[in-house]
Amino acid sequence: MTRHTPLEGVHNFRNFHGYTGREGARVRSGLYRSGHFGRASETDQALLRDLGIKVVADLRKPRERENEPFVWPADMGVRVIASDLGNESEPPHLKFLRQDDHSPEAVRDYMLSAYRRIPMETCNQEVYRESYKALATGDADAGFVVHCAAGKDRTGIFCALVLDELGVDRDTIFEDYLLTNTAVDFDAIIPVIQERTRAQHGKAMPAEMMRIFLGVDADYLALAFETMGGTDRYVTEILGISEAERAALRDRWLER
Repeated sequence: MTRHTPLEGVHNFRNFHGYTGREGARVRSGLYRSGHFGRASETDQALLRDLGIKVVADLRKPRERENEPFVWPADMGVRVIASDLGNESEPPHLKFLRQDDHSPEAVRDYMLSAYRRIPMETCNQEVYRESYKALATGDADAGFVVHCAAGKDRTGIFCALVLDELGVDRDTIFEDYLLTNTAVDFDAIIPVIQERTRAQHGKAMPAEMMRIFLGVDADYLALAFETMGGTDRYVTEILGISEAERAALRDRWLER
């Protein structure tokens, strides 16, 4: 199955359905993930309409949404799930881009710290919770897309949670997560990000470090799972998802 769909103005757009889940059931079509839609073209929007996207989980903080806004066409009837929390300071990844130490060790240390932080941030938990509930209800044919800024970290953790809930094996979950490293055209986007940060802050992260910063590593996701203290505990005790809602999500998204 081809997972990555190149779009004109959206990076890292791909599906995370079609995997084998509990008791050999197949994960039903309609699950998508990506970077933000702030530069989605009309052609991109037409594709999203054809895919039947009806629920959008936007994991960006309010300031990120203000900087890269996107208004979903009214005729699509899309429900957007987002959080107004977490706007007290500059988003951590943008703050890190302005720092002086962009050595391989510094970039990796930042990424590891991010994966300890992301599952425990109230704003992310709010979107995770409401997205879980949305996935457990509604029209079985309605498409769902989850995104953040780059569609790899906050988004990657949520997709891993959903696939784990559906009984996809851990090796496959990690393989899906790592697809960012091949789905993203780093050679195209790194100069754009460098130019933007240089214009805003007078300096930019070196390209070789930017590639590490924009990529993913299995150690990151493993640390997120460890931080959550087990997905069952995280989903029920931290997110507050009931067993009935978990069962409903599986019923809706697994087909035998």
